Amino acid sequence: MANRRAGREDRRVIYTKQAIKDALLEQMKEKSFEKLSISGVCEAAQITRTTFYSHYDRLDQVLDELIDEAFEIAEHSSASPSMSLHQQLRYLLQFDTVEALREHNSDLPACQRIADRPKYRILFQDRALSEYIKNKLFLRMKPVVVPELMEYCHIPSTEAERLFRYMLSGSYEVNSSLNWIKNDAWYASRLLILQLETAGLEALREAHLKKNET
Repeated sequence: MANRRAGREDRRVIYTKQAIKDALLEQMKEKSFEKLSISGVCEAAQITRTTFYSHYDRLDQVLDELIDEAFEIAEHSSASPSMSLHQQLRYLLQFDTVEALREHNSDLPACQRIADRPKYRILFQDRALSEYIKNKLFLRMKPVVVPELMEYCHIPSTEAERLFRYMLSGSYEVNSSLNWIKNDAWYASRLLILQLETAGLEALREAHLKKNET
């Protein structure tokens, strides 16, 4: 009996939290995140403020969960999860037309597919959230990407961190300028950036290998 009651309570929690997240996304179709209020989200979710506060303290906690969900979905849908960053870039270079790259969208890094689902895209289209989301993505990906850049390019951690911030921020800004819509212009830009990033990492690797030999 206790287990059944706990199960019902768990389902209620999941349902309520989902209603809050859906309401926040729905509200963001009309206004930016910074203009949202807990009262407005509660009204849209048809819950009381007391119910909201039993699950969250602030709206940015709801935002964090939504961003994490979007990234996890992108990660889990990856067609090449075992590749390192430079391996992934080199692999993608073979798809050198818009049509070919579109067909291999699932091979793109998770940060390039994070807004693929229309449900979450509204988060990334809010320019006021750009710095917040970029930093959140950086901290999430840093433990994997920075050591890869250090090893491949033979650079210290501080340089690898700066390089990764540059790559992430640049890609994010291009995506934002295209409103995160994956049309021909988006894939054409992604091809250009792929070429630049791959050539840049190769040049950096060669330069440091030569430097270490002398």
